[in-house]
Amino acid sequence: MPLFPIVILLSAALLFLVQPMLARLLLPYFGGGAQVWAACLLFFQSLLLAGYAYAHALTRFASLRQQGLIHSVLLVLALCALPWLLEPELTTEGASPLLGILKVLTLTIGLPYLLLSATGPLLQYWFAARFPLRSAYRLYALSNLGSFAGLLLYPFVLEPYLPLAQQRLYWAIGFASFVLGLLLLLWQLLVSKTAVTLTKVAVAPLSLQGQPWWRWLALSVCGVVLLLAVTQQLTQNVPPVPFLWIVPLALYLLSFTLVFNRDSWYQRSIWLYLFAISLVMAVLLYYLGRQFDLFSQLVLYLVLLFSGCMLCHGELARSKPAHGALTAFYLVLATGGVLAGILVNLLAPLVFSKYWEFPLVLLAILWLITLTPWRAKALWQNTLAAVGGVLFIGCFVLAEYWLGQHDVAKSRNFYGSLTVRDVAVAGNWQRQLIDGTTSHGAQYLLPELAQTPLSYYRPATGVALAIKHFLPADPTRSASQLQQRQLGFVGLGAGALAAYGRAGDSIYFYEINPAVINAAEQHFSYLADSAAKVEVYAGDARLVLAEQWQQQGSKAFDILVLDAFSSDAIPMHLLTAEAMQLYWQHLLPDGVLAVHISNNYLDLSSVLRNQATALGLTALFIPTPADQENPAATEWVLLSRNQRFLTQPVISEAVRPWPRVLKTEVHWTDQHSNLFRVLK
Repeated sequence: MPLFPIVILLSAALLFLVQPMLARLLLPYFGGGAQVWAACLLFFQSLLLAGYAYAHALTRFASLRQQGLIHSVLLVLALCALPWLLEPELTTEGASPLLGILKVLTLTIGLPYLLLSATGPLLQYWFAARFPLRSAYRLYALSNLGSFAGLLLYPFVLEPYLPLAQQRLYWAIGFASFVLGLLLLLWQLLVSKTAVTLTKVAVAPLSLQGQPWWRWLALSVCGVVLLLAVTQQLTQNVPPVPFLWIVPLALYLLSFTLVFNRDSWYQRSIWLYLFAISLVMAVLLYYLGRQFDLFSQLVLYLVLLFSGCMLCHGELARSKPAHGALTAFYLVLATGGVLAGILVNLLAPLVFSKYWEFPLVLLAILWLITLTPWRAKALWQNTLAAVGGVLFIGCFVLAEYWLGQHDVAKSRNFYGSLTVRDVAVAGNWQRQLIDGTTSHGAQYLLPELAQTPLSYYRPATGVALAIKHFLPADPTRSASQLQQRQLGFVGLGAGALAAYGRAGDSIYFYEINPAVINAAEQHFSYLADSAAKVEVYAGDARLVLAEQWQQQGSKAFDILVLDAFSSDAIPMHLLTAEAMQLYWQHLLPDGVLAVHISNNYLDLSSVLRNQATALGLTALFIPTPADQENPAATEWVLLSRNQRFLTQPVISEAVRPWPRVLKTEVHWTDQHSNLFRVLK
């Protein structure tokens, strides 16, 4: 019956198309970091579990005709819920980021996603009832193939060419088509004159007896934790765009497709050998990831992910049950996915100060796959796995001891992992604030040097020149007005920019991560020792600035500095055309916008040059090379229409030619942005 493969392919494609689409929609409202995707995956895994539980309960406690009737009613209700998807209510008030994301997704896509999740096991169950002599697991492989196709369709077809509003509209049309197709299938199976007698499929009780449920659960947990951990590692230093979410998830699904389609495609020894080799690279990537270019990181991480998923899912395929326990089997797999999401999103930030789930899940997979009961013929395998695991742990313990000898404080929350560390540089001790793998500011420990900004904010950098040498366009502006500058800084870091504040200045920091605020106030003295009046606003800069504009009007900044990074990645929603318009609502007409664009992987100069052209601004590029006490080179872009400020000799002498040819097609908006255009 052709409707079976058509409906299951369409349902799977819709199931995974909506995930990056909604995560992309939520990014600007919850910090723009990789953690938004992890939180979304927790929601989707939870709804997947709920869908599988619904399918399992429906097939156990209802007749085939009752199943069709109940499911048809819910499908019609899901169609009625689509307006919430087309006009979502996006709010961040009154909830933690994680709870806020789960709330928005529940209201936006809850019931449609639940029914899409239940489609796979239900259709396989009905297929087994209609064709009792044929294997329903081929439909499972087909479902994963549809998921794989849907994922790839998003970054290469939908995202580059359609704004988010149209993406949601086309998805809603696709869902309506799916509902009609499934209702037609149910009518043909159960109601029409050509309906055939269906075989009642026996359902085994959900029990640990006789089935390796614990192993299914452990393998499922490990596969999803590995997916989340690798995605987190990949997006620490590059903006978390859908492509970098989708490729790992697509490989995760591809491994399911391969092992459940043909048993011969899973050769344990081959994948175990590849996984063991990848473990060596995992240690290097964990600590030295920024030393590799983006392509090398992508390849190494994805080989590690795919080999690990092939092992986890290959073992699941080897031990899959008969059709009678089919829905229960999927229910256990979905439970593992939810547990993995809880471990990564809730438990790991409470227990670990760094992303330790990455090395731990690699070790868990190694031991779960290789350690078997101690039999003579498996002795070498058990010994090798045990020794390899011990060496693997030893490498991480030694590295942590060596790197952490001078750690002052560590913390981790929804927004990332922070470390405050004392480091000797050129004979002087500095205290550094490290977000993920990237320094976000440093301060000399010697009191006489403590108010000398370091790193990306040192004297002679673009931002330092802008603050120290700002001149209003009107030369008649009074001296008293010049002594009462309004300075806005998006991104706090260690608070180094506060050192440039003068008596009479008002400085406003905007920082989304409360852990960064605590670190800057408790472990650095820039804020406390500044001559200016300093205020720190907690929250996403765009949301706070928009709220201030609505309630108070313009902040009338002379200078606004954009320096918001998550590890080494700047949130993309802070560089869109809409964001730039908001910044200039808060800037004086002769003000200066200073943007920090230092990045190992992205060239953001074209983005800013095009934004400047659209707003009638002049954009200048000011790089500063590394030196003995500041090992990091830095790049700033100054945007202004204030020619009196821009043409000063001290500014002109610091300006350098743009590093790359202008790409006029690069123009980011809230509805559309393309990371591929700005890769170095």
